[in-house]
Amino acid sequence: MATSSRLITICISATCLVACTSLSPLRSNNATNLQNSVDTENGYKIAFIEFGEQGSYQDPTQLKNALDLIQNTERPLVITYVHGWQNNVESDDVKNFESLLARLNRASAIRDVGFHVVGVYLGWRGKLTPVPVLKELSFWNRKATAERLASNYDCYDAIASISEEARRHGRRKQYTVLLGHSFGGLIVERSVAHAINAEIHGHADSDRSMPADLVIVVNPASDSILARQMIAALYSRKTEGTRPLFVSITSTGDWATGGFFPIGTGLASVSKGFNKVPAPGSNGTMHNEREFYTSTPGHNEMLINHITVDKHETINSPNGLPALEENLQHNHAGNGFTLDRAQGKLDVWQIKRVGDVDVPYWDVQVDPSIIKDHGDIWNERAEAMMAAIFRMTNPMLNRNVKPRATLHRAPDFNRLQHR
Repeated sequence: MATSSRLITICISATCLVACTSLSPLRSNNATNLQNSVDTENGYKIAFIEFGEQGSYQDPTQLKNALDLIQNTERPLVITYVHGWQNNVESDDVKNFESLLARLNRASAIRDVGFHVVGVYLGWRGKLTPVPVLKELSFWNRKATAERLASNYDCYDAIASISEEARRHGRRKQYTVLLGHSFGGLIVERSVAHAINAEIHGHADSDRSMPADLVIVVNPASDSILARQMIAALYSRKTEGTRPLFVSITSTGDWATGGFFPIGTGLASVSKGFNKVPAPGSNGTMHNEREFYTSTPGHNEMLINHITVDKHETINSPNGLPALEENLQHNHAGNGFTLDRAQGKLDVWQIKRVGDVDVPYWDVQVDPSIIKDHGDIWNERAEAMMAAIFRMTNPMLNRNVKPRATLHRAPDFNRLQHR
């Protein structure tokens, strides 16, 4: 095992020396173009903010431009996105995010409410090298970088500043979504954990503690230790029957977090110590914490509390709308959503709760026909499902939305005791 660890260390060091991507910001502002980090030419607006290897702002004027963009937008729908492994602000991931912004900006449900779409793309050097094999071996190096972004100040400062600026428009005149993928999901989850803790202990207003009105992470490449702790904390405060604050989505076809992640963290776990901890729930059994360290939330059966279910029902598309726009306008089958099929038909699916842990942290296991693998987050079906989650949680689109959880209450420690 020691030999394997040394070999991996050598390989990772090689990725840092061979064909490395630039350390300089890719969308920096300068004297000849003070607005290089923003784009307002396509109906929607988008701003880019980049962070260095230690999580520091690479160009602080990028944050200023983003905040000015939000400030000058009437009734903003702000979607902040943190990308993952193998991406940066020049990858195809940007085009995919912009495509979603454009679709939302055109959707009648969004326009009828009066929203104007603003995207903020938080970039970091998720792509270290384009060299085959070496780029796969960059997993450990890039995971460590994502953890630095999550633990240091500037990235969370950007997320919180964006939310604060949007909320200056008034409580019912804006909406914010925070989205993360892969290691970006790790960054988002850790940012949200601090906010939840602040609200639980009364250090923040209940409606302004979270860095967004809705948080979604897709195929997060984070271990499930924090997820277990967050779910347990929410469960102890009896948060049943409330709308989700945090939704973690993982495809069963995601080989990177389902296969590669356990291998990588398994090697790293050799030098660590682990206690026994209870799984959340009334009948939570004790488990070695290594089981949570070496698995992501969406591949840990002890934490999964929702699954996607095909209802095997087909409906006609009202007004010929595609599934994404239909899901923004209507709920189906409880916590349901539609997916496009041939000839203008729509298939009905449901996000079904499983187990006895009803908390506003949804850990959703997703069928691979919706998201086939780790990077397949921008396909038509995945975006339609996320649009449905957006409607489920948005009082401006859904009059029957469940109440927001009250977190500032004393914990019931009996719920955390092993039985």
